[in-house]
Amino acid sequence: MTGLPLGRLALLFVGILVFGVVPADGAGQVGREEVASVDFLGNVAFTDAELHRAILTEATSCPLILAVTTCALGLDWGRSFFYYSPRTVEVDVLRLTELYRAHGYRGVQVDTLITRDDRRVSVGFRIDEGEPLVVGSLALEGDSVDASLGLGANLPLRRGDPLSFLLMQETLDTLTARLKNSGYGRAEVFKGFRRLAESDSADVYYTVYLGPRTRFGPISITQRRLEDGREVPGVLDDEVILGRLPFAEGQLFRERQIREAQRSLYQLDIVTRARVEEDTASALPDSLIPVRIEILEGDLHRVRAGGGLNSAECVNVEGRWASRNFYGGGRTIQVRGGVSNLLASTLQPTPLCAQAGTREYGQLNWSVGVDFNQPTFFSPATRFFAGVFGERQSLRNIFVRDAFGLDFGLSRSVGGNAFLNLRLRPQLNRLDAAEVILCATFSACEPEDINVLQGANWLSPVALSFTQDRSDRLFSPRSGFRALLDLEAASGITGSDYSYVRAVADGSLYRSLDQSTVLALRLRAGRIEAGAFEALRVLGGQPIEIVPPQKRFYGGGANSVRGFAQSTLGPRSLSVGVGQLLRRPAPGQAPACQPTEIRTLTCDGTPLLDQNPFRVRPIGGLATFEGSVELRFDFSDGVLGGAAFVDVGQVWPTDFDFGGLELTPGIGLRYNTLFGPVRLDLAYSFRDQEPLRVVTSQIRPFVQGQDSDDDRIDVAPANTHPSCPCAPELIDWVISEDLALLSSRVLFGDDPGFSLRRFQIHFSIGQAF
Repeated sequence: MTGLPLGRLALLFVGILVFGVVPADGAGQVGREEVASVDFLGNVAFTDAELHRAILTEATSCPLILAVTTCALGLDWGRSFFYYSPRTVEVDVLRLTELYRAHGYRGVQVDTLITRDDRRVSVGFRIDEGEPLVVGSLALEGDSVDASLGLGANLPLRRGDPLSFLLMQETLDTLTARLKNSGYGRAEVFKGFRRLAESDSADVYYTVYLGPRTRFGPISITQRRLEDGREVPGVLDDEVILGRLPFAEGQLFRERQIREAQRSLYQLDIVTRARVEEDTASALPDSLIPVRIEILEGDLHRVRAGGGLNSAECVNVEGRWASRNFYGGGRTIQVRGGVSNLLASTLQPTPLCAQAGTREYGQLNWSVGVDFNQPTFFSPATRFFAGVFGERQSLRNIFVRDAFGLDFGLSRSVGGNAFLNLRLRPQLNRLDAAEVILCATFSACEPEDINVLQGANWLSPVALSFTQDRSDRLFSPRSGFRALLDLEAASGITGSDYSYVRAVADGSLYRSLDQSTVLALRLRAGRIEAGAFEALRVLGGQPIEIVPPQKRFYGGGANSVRGFAQSTLGPRSLSVGVGQLLRRPAPGQAPACQPTEIRTLTCDGTPLLDQNPFRVRPIGGLATFEGSVELRFDFSDGVLGGAAFVDVGQVWPTDFDFGGLELTPGIGLRYNTLFGPVRLDLAYSFRDQEPLRVVTSQIRPFVQGQDSDDDRIDVAPANTHPSCPCAPELIDWVISEDLALLSSRVLFGDDPGFSLRRFQIHFSIGQAF
């Protein structure tokens, strides 16, 4: 884990204090009365939060995260000031009255209660709701409607509800939409109510005029393209556009298909604007509804480049070239390439790249590929894609992976911005710099086994996933949800050397608490069932169950449990050079281990903890769970924001064990840009010390004439080896090709109690979820 030095932490809080002494925008207002609080008395039908959203008067407030820092110290930075206006309060009384009356509370009375204390005003609204006017009955009148349409089922307004004019209108819209989606494109519905004499109830009725049964009429298409600032004819064939429509001329009219057609056309990458609507200029019988389609296309070819900076991958850049009507049909072909870990060695000491790898893990990562997309594959809702790719990727202190392969898939829209995806991705993988991980994870410590696992192996997973995005914004949602369910399997049937089944579920929920505050929640869980790896077998001929390191679960990082550095949450091992275990720390002092203890795997490296020569190696797990609660808020007109969060999670070696969950609270700053928020998070970990396995190199006796003198390990006298007949002090040792997984564990980690080393900084672009 990358600790946060005391100096950096001090600079962070000094910055907060410096900004805190700068007066806020409202602090310079002289002679005005500040609104201390806004309260509601007597409300039952609506909550305080709902009434607050209906009025203009607000109280001076401080974001939650600053309430315990700058605001608690009496500083104005981050505080939002509001001042008392009698005229605004009068308007608020009218707004509250109309709100209640629109929801059936016809006799509502709203008064104000104003109290003052040292130029601070408390505003109270006393509400006498009265009895609401309720719906006594609800009936459909006018034309007779076929019962099979279910026109009157599950309407927003029901008998016994307060007579809300808003729900009345919503019910009218619902009835109209149901009729127009059932082939009655000219249908009209009118609403009304009759209040019963000397009663608090009313009869609500809707008058239905069906009109003729309608069908889609002629479809006209207009398309154009902007080229060098002038309009030129579009390149898409009319057949391509017609093929994207969920309807055809002569089919029964359904209004929702107009909207579906517009979304379908936008899925053509070259289309920048699409409009699908009724052609009102056409003179046709009422039973036909002609359709007009207007298309605006973008450039035929597009070149894009971008880059980013985060603490895990350091500087990364990418570029793409795309042809957006490849051999017609709206097909696209894209050539892409990117590199990451740029400047990792230069910026590694700074927080900007604190979690980037070093040595082989810090070398340049790259990816290249060519992707083909067929937007209409037997159906406008289904697309086919294929590609070829090559890449070098690394996980810090875990592995370096080279892969070359193919990518095939189908994606089908299932409505509501939801997609079902089927994917086959055969690839030839080669692992590097993973010897220690393979030994600690799979007990593959001999060169023959390591060579098999690090050699070229086929990984050919088939994945089926479901995604749905019902959030209101791309970068920083304020409401809605996002969901992912991903199932992946590989075996000999799919052409894979590895065999496993992997399942992941991920969901995020967003709720706006007020104009500047959003509550975001996230849950993620995953499980892997390992299968046989035929190339490696134990005694008795049984194959070993192996899940490739790149498919195992790892926790921690900017988008995970933020109290931990990238991939450091979960199972870990330690690695150390065998020379450090055998070397005397000082003349007259015993080494940590004797050579025979290395040979028999009984060496205990605990005496080396004070020197801490160990390198932490995450080994991943087969089960994971993560949860996050984050309160996001704006400081100043949506440009600068912050967050307070609590992340909880763990990665387990085999199966779920919720007793070992780690909890990490934290705070963050956000600077909102057009490409997403630039994010700086500071989190704290409470992880206890853990007994970890140690991997080192195995040794063997020195053989004269076979081994070089330079290969000898500098070991103190009194070495022993049971198979050597010579005097113990004459035995020399060299490092063998085998690795040694020591049986004794080392209690590793930060000491209990508060420590600055437990802080973790993450720098990235985009929200955590």
